[in-house]
Amino acid sequence: MTRSHHAPIEDLLDLLQALPHPVAAFSAADGCLLAANARFCHALALPAEESAQILRDGSGGAACDQSAYRLRIIDESIVHFLSPSGIRSLFAAQVKTARLGGQACQVIVPAAQRWQHTPASGESETGQYYDLLENLNEIIYVTDTNANVAYVSPNVYRLSGYHAHEVLGKSFTHFVHPDDLEGRIGVFLKILGGGQQATEYRMITKRGEVKWVRTDARPVLRNKVVAGVQGALVDITDRKEVEAALRRSEEKYRNVVQNSKDAIFVIQDHRLKFMNPSAQTILGLARESIAGRPFMDFVHPDDREMIADRHRRRLAGEALSNSIAFRIINWAGHVKDVELNAVLITWEGKPAVLSFLRDITVQKKMEGQLRNTQRMEALGTLSGGVAHNFNNLLMGIIGHASLSMADLAPATPAYNHLERIVGLVQSGSKLTRQLLQYARDGSRETVPVDINHLVKEASETLGAARKQIQIRFNLSRQVPRIKADQGQIEQVLLNLLLNAADAMPEGGDVFIETACLKGARAEGKVTLSKSMDYVMIKVSDSGSGIPDNILDRIFEPFFTTKGVGQGTGLGLSTVYGIVKHHDGEICVESQVGRGSTFCIYLPAHSADCTGPAAASQPPAMACQGTILLVDDEAHVLHPLAALLEHSGFTVFKAINGSAALEIFEKDWARIDLVILDLVMPHMSGKDLFYRLKEVCPGVKVLISSGYGQDGQAEALIADGCSGYIQKPYNIETLSKIMMEIIAAQ
Repeated sequence: MTRSHHAPIEDLLDLLQALPHPVAAFSAADGCLLAANARFCHALALPAEESAQILRDGSGGAACDQSAYRLRIIDESIVHFLSPSGIRSLFAAQVKTARLGGQACQVIVPAAQRWQHTPASGESETGQYYDLLENLNEIIYVTDTNANVAYVSPNVYRLSGYHAHEVLGKSFTHFVHPDDLEGRIGVFLKILGGGQQATEYRMITKRGEVKWVRTDARPVLRNKVVAGVQGALVDITDRKEVEAALRRSEEKYRNVVQNSKDAIFVIQDHRLKFMNPSAQTILGLARESIAGRPFMDFVHPDDREMIADRHRRRLAGEALSNSIAFRIINWAGHVKDVELNAVLITWEGKPAVLSFLRDITVQKKMEGQLRNTQRMEALGTLSGGVAHNFNNLLMGIIGHASLSMADLAPATPAYNHLERIVGLVQSGSKLTRQLLQYARDGSRETVPVDINHLVKEASETLGAARKQIQIRFNLSRQVPRIKADQGQIEQVLLNLLLNAADAMPEGGDVFIETACLKGARAEGKVTLSKSMDYVMIKVSDSGSGIPDNILDRIFEPFFTTKGVGQGTGLGLSTVYGIVKHHDGEICVESQVGRGSTFCIYLPAHSADCTGPAAASQPPAMACQGTILLVDDEAHVLHPLAALLEHSGFTVFKAINGSAALEIFEKDWARIDLVILDLVMPHMSGKDLFYRLKEVCPGVKVLISSGYGQDGQAEALIADGCSGYIQKPYNIETLSKIMMEIIAAQ
C-alpha cells in the first residue's frame, strides 16, 4: 500500500489525530476511506468498533466492497458518507486532492455546523436534514459523467424497492425500462452538454414492476467543469394510469365518431367547428377546407329558410323533434337527401348544436322505387280489369258483326265494312293481350314461341309509340321455336327496343337480327353449351353508346344514367333476369358515339335449326251438339248464342251461375259441352264448375274469360276442365275447339 519514499499509513494517522478539525482521506478512484481522525469519527457519531477500526487502519485493510466505508462528492462542497453499518451523512466540506501511498486521494475537511448525519439505528440527534430527504416525494440523485449514481436519497426505497447503498455506484441505465433506454441516454448526454430538461420514462423496480417517473435534471459543476448530473425524481405511475384510462375512453369514443357512417359535426355561430370523416365525405371537402364555413352554404336553397328557422327556434329553447329531413348540395354540386338529428351542447364554453347527418339518398330512391312498384302493381291490377271488360266489349262487337255478316252476301259493301270491324276488333285484342301480360304477377307459362313473330309484334308496338325510330329486320327463316314465357320474352324485346330508342332521342335506325347457331359460335363474353342449339336475337342501335367505365354495371338493379324521374334503372336488370330465368345468356358491346349491340341466346326448342313445319289444316267437322252457354254479360251471351245456333248447335243460355245450374240439373244428359265464363258475380265460374261435377262428374267444360289464362284457370284444367279460350274470339275458332272437345272420348 506504500512505497519507500512515502510516509506510512500509521504516520498519516498520527498526523491526522493531531489536527484540531475533523479530517478524512478517501480514494479518488473508488471513494473508499483511506484514513480519518478521531474528530471525524466523533462528528459522524460512528459506533465505537467502527471508529476503532478507522483509527487503526482506515479501511481496515479490506478491499473496497460492500463492507468498506465510502464517500462521494455530490457538488463542489457537498459530501455524502456511507458506513458499512448503514450510517449516512451529508455535509459541507472543503475538498482537496492529494496523493497518498502512490494513489490519488481526496482530503475532506468538514465545515463547522454545516453537516447532518443519521446513525444506523435510525435515531439521530442531528439528522433533521436526513429526515427531510427521507420524507420528500421527490428522490434526490447525483450521477457522475459516466452515468454512475454517486448519491441517491434514502426514499428511493419507496419507489424502487432498492436501498440507497444498492443503487450507489451503479449506472442509472440499470434501472431504466429497455424500451426507454435509448431516449434516456440521449437526454443524459444533452444535460452533460449544459442543458436542463424534464422528461418522463419508465423504470424497473427490484421486484420487476414497471413504474413511470418524471425527472428534472441539470448538470453538476465543479470548478466550472461539468462533473455529473443532479436532479429530482418523482413517481407519476398513478397519473399515467389515469391518463391511459382517459386515453382509452377518449379512443373508444373517438373510434365511434371517426368510423361512424353518419356525418357528425358541431355547429356554433352558424359555422362548422368540428366534423368527422363521414361529414367530409358527404359535404365533398377536406376538413381543412370545410372548417369555419357556414353550414347554410351546403343546404339546398329551397330548404335554407326551413333549416334557419328551425335552428333559431332550437337555440331559443323551443321543444322540437330531434329529426328533420332536407336536401344538401355538396361541394361538387350533387344534391343529396339527408336526415338530421341535432341536440344542444356547450362547445368550448359557448352554446352549440351537435348534429348527426345521415345520407338517405339511396333510401329515398328505394322508397321512390317502392312507391313506383306499388303504383305499377295497382296499375297492373287496374289494367287487368280494364282488359277484361274491354275484351267483353270486343266480344260483343265481334259477335254482332259476325251475325250481321251471316245475313249478307260477301260482295256487298256492308259485308266489307263489317269484315273491317272484325279486323279492328282483332287488332284491339292485341292491345288488351299486352295489358294482360303487363298485369300478370310474373308467373312463368312456357309454351313454344315463334321468336320472329314476337320480334315483329314488339317492333309494331314500339313503332306506334316512337315514330322517329326506323326498325330494320334481318330475320332468319331457319329459326326454330323456343320454349319460353311469351309475355316475358316480349317484355325483353320491348325493353331492349325502348333502350335503343332512348339512346337516339333525335331518331335513328334499330337493327334486329335472328339466327340459329351452335353454342360454340356465340359472340361476346358468354359461355354456352357447345352441344346445344340456340336462337340468337341481336338488337343494335346507332345511338350514343355506353362508356367503358359503366359497361359492367348496366345490368345492376336501379343503375341508370338517366336523370331523376327519367328512369327506374330496372329495364336492363329485368332483361337480364328473364334471360337467365330461361337458361339463356346476354352480352353487350358498345362504343361511345357509335351505338350498342345486345345479343341474347336462348335454347332452341327443337333439336335442329329448321323452322317449324306449317300446321296442316284439320279436316272440316260438322258443327252439331247441345251447348250450355254461361256468361253474365248479355251483349256477349245473346249474339254468341245466335252464332252458335246459326252454325248448327243447340244452345241453352244462362246469364248467371244459378240459372246455369238449374238448367244443367234438368237437362245434363242432353248437354254435350258447357262454355263457362270464369268471372261472374254471386257464383263464380270456379264454384259453378264444381257444382256441375257433382251433378255429372264427366261434364265437359270449356272456360271462357276476358282475363288471360292464370293460375285459377290452370287449376281448373288440372281438375278436369277440357280447355280454355280467351275473349274476344271468332265463331270459327270457337267451333273448332268445341268440336274437338265434343269428339274427344
